[in-house]
Amino acid sequence: METENNNRKRRIYVRLTDKEFSILETHCKNTTCRSVSDYVRHCLFSKPITTITRDVSADEAILQISHLNRELNAIGNNFNQLVRKVNATSQAAEIKGLLFLFDSQKKAMFSKINEVKEQLQKLSERWLQ
Repeated sequence: METENNNRKRRIYVRLTDKEFSILETHCKNTTCRSVSDYVRHCLFSKPITTITRDVSADEAILQISHLNRELNAIGNNFNQLVRKVNATSQAAEIKGLLFLFDSQKKAMFSKINEVKEQLQKLSERWLQ
């Protein structure tokens, strides 16, 4: 293939409108071709062109899941801090307050886990269609 590129001495000039060129660039960017020239050669000589497609709905779901992941990490950090405090304290009244905080953090964590499960279910349904 390297020798083919060195032997390319002929040029073809094609005039395009701005709109036509932007369409050509868009088509080229959605492929694995490295340049517009490469893309045009593939088109001219009927070579197979590999196109890249993106599922916008999957991108949105991935963003939502990453947001939920950050929230779960924050809840997990709070949970770990509470467990450390419970283990370090010896007073019954303080333990009672910490257990109340523990319970609220546990509820928040389980609600976020359920949200993650729902988002994963939606993502898998979209993926299987």
